[in-house]
Amino acid sequence: MLSSLLYIPEIIATLWLLDVRPIEVKQDNYTRYLIQDSCVVEVLEYADSALVVQTVCAPICSSRARVYNKDNKLVRDIEPSCGGIFPYAWIENGILYWRDNTDQMLDEHERKPSL
Repeated sequence: MLSSLLYIPEIIATLWLLDVRPIEVKQDNYTRYLIQDSCVVEVLEYADSALVVQTVCAPICSSRARVYNKDNKLVRDIEPSCGGIFPYAWIENGILYWRDNTDQMLDEHERKPSL
């Protein structure tokens, strides 16, 4: 299995150099790094690649999902299945999920009506 450390984005590596340690939760081929309640990085490792989801909350959460190969090279960005300005992604039970967080920045008069 590949080392999760290969896929830690540059910002987390920089934080480690500054002695800010993320909280790491590891389960099988899944690792979650939590940095001061505002940044989460999830890594789902496969034999030859890894899915990496980066989420930053400031104050609205927005995510990026990418796939890297075993040489730590970006294979592709994964676009959200939902539209919106603030896509939010997470990995649950080995599946990538998306939702649109755009409504969180709107007041009650600006939000789309629920169906």
